[in-house]
Amino acid sequence: MKKKSKCRELVIPLKGNRTFLAMKYLIILLVAFNLNGFSVVKAQQIAEYEVENANLKACIKKVEQLTGKGFLYNGNELERVGRVTLHLKDVGLDDLLTRILQGSGYTYELVNGVIAIVRMKDVPQREVEQERLKGRVLDAYGNALPGVTVLIKGTNMGVVTDTAGRFTLAVPKEREIVLAFSFVGMEKQEIKIVDFQREINVVMREKAGELEEVVITGYGETTKRKAAGSVAVLTKDAFENKIPTSVDDILQGLVAGVAVKATSGRPGESSKIRIRGINTIQGDAEPLWVIDGVPLQDDLPEIDTDQIKSGNLNQIFVNGVAGINPSDIENVTILKDAAAAAIYGSRAAGGVIVVTTKQGRPGKMRVNYSMSLTMGLKPQRDANLMNSREKLAWEQELWDEFSADAFAASAPHVAVVGITGMVRANKLGRDGKLWTDEGFEAMSAAEQEAYLNDLASHSTDWFDELFRNSFEMNHHLSLSGGDQKYTYYFSMGYASQEGLVRKTDYDRYNLNLKLHMMPSPKITIDATVKVSRLVSGSYSGSVDPFSYAYFANPYERPYNEDGSYRADMTYQNLSAINDGNISTDLLPSNGFNVLREIDETSGKNDKMTTSGSLNLRYNITS
Repeated sequence: MKKKSKCRELVIPLKGNRTFLAMKYLIILLVAFNLNGFSVVKAQQIAEYEVENANLKACIKKVEQLTGKGFLYNGNELERVGRVTLHLKDVGLDDLLTRILQGSGYTYELVNGVIAIVRMKDVPQREVEQERLKGRVLDAYGNALPGVTVLIKGTNMGVVTDTAGRFTLAVPKEREIVLAFSFVGMEKQEIKIVDFQREINVVMREKAGELEEVVITGYGETTKRKAAGSVAVLTKDAFENKIPTSVDDILQGLVAGVAVKATSGRPGESSKIRIRGINTIQGDAEPLWVIDGVPLQDDLPEIDTDQIKSGNLNQIFVNGVAGINPSDIENVTILKDAAAAAIYGSRAAGGVIVVTTKQGRPGKMRVNYSMSLTMGLKPQRDANLMNSREKLAWEQELWDEFSADAFAASAPHVAVVGITGMVRANKLGRDGKLWTDEGFEAMSAAEQEAYLNDLASHSTDWFDELFRNSFEMNHHLSLSGGDQKYTYYFSMGYASQEGLVRKTDYDRYNLNLKLHMMPSPKITIDATVKVSRLVSGSYSGSVDPFSYAYFANPYERPYNEDGSYRADMTYQNLSAINDGNISTDLLPSNGFNVLREIDETSGKNDKMTTSGSLNLRYNITS
């Protein structure tokens, strides 16, 4: 079916010589149409227009954005013409176009409502003088990079490198220009060019996580698609909002199949990491750590391995990564399955964690300083826990219901609950002596009531006694830079962490230096030096402070009236009394006191580590 035209015919009555009159009317209409179009161009006002050192193409594009008008022009020609600097306010479109095109050899015309930029007849075009710039693009290993895009920044003028990594580009003859280099899997680079006669050499660095994430196995690099086995890659962006004290802490909650569990709350202690669960019964389930291609093989302290893995303070020396500053990490690759064993053998049975640290970038020296301050609040006592009076009343109820009759009947075994049961069953006598102590005398009924009432008059908050508000600070300073032939990265860090438990602390000192040198396109030298020192302190007691604070009786007191340590009569004695074989051989002569264990015992670990590596590569191909 044909569509009906919506156009209407314009019928003009003609008299006399119809042909002559028709031509006259047509000329009048055409002139009126063009005058109307030019009147619109003249009438339109632009509030403000500003460009600086821009070519004609950029100038016209900005006019398009400000006016919404359609323009017709040859972009390749206008891009090579002149540089314009203008700053005008309240200017008409006609005047603006005249100012932009003045002296350029171009003018504008209105064609069917579109403004066309055309070359003026017999007027030479003002073009920018050009020079030929030559250069070569290489990777970090000195290999030529073909297919690299080289663009003059701010334009679409550019070329692509050939199979030898070389390029030749016609550039405007100016004081300076900026070239932008881009390639898949490489970091984009911008280089300022001042000397156009000298051939330039550009070294592009690989970028982890670009498109297909780069998987660094320690012995080589590949992509996730080509990697055999299950891998996970974490870049430094994943760590930006975290303030970790140790490397293993930054992995917590970031990778599927990787469980990170804190073995205790002591500062500086390594977390327990399991990749895809525990895959051994008697062997070591710890993952293998590889730092900058070097597997870590720290010697364990000469104590029982089970004791080390149980979660004591020596755990910070087991995996060898405690001396690495998390702020120096560039990316982390985790090899999860048995495919890692093909690279590292049986050491990789628990998985492999490959850590790559930062290195320098060409350019001016970059100085970065970061500091973090963290305050930790001590745990608070549960409001639902009984106070001293409530606990003693509950113990009395249990004695009356389950033990009083048996004690009156001189039964061979009487259940004893709390200090009330010890007093009623004559297990605790005058002067705080147990019934097995020499010179034991049982309390009278009045003495028992007075003793229990005195205990009920005070409630001890053991959380407040054993814990404190902690303070942690981290400082990190790095300097990096270099040029196309060498780069450097130097960093130093300090971390200090106070534990929530009294008398626990941790300090870490770091120095890191990485040099990358390429004295010739065929020779590459990498040198690394790392120095770290770890100092940690804690008490040597075996009692878990949190468990003690939660389960210790509130009527027990930490100190006597004279300030000496007061023995806890129930925490260590009740189980032995109820088992019927009480023994005080393992307890101090003046009884057990948890604060004395913390204050008068200590454990200190001090470890100094220095490592270095030198890597020399020679490319036998040109």
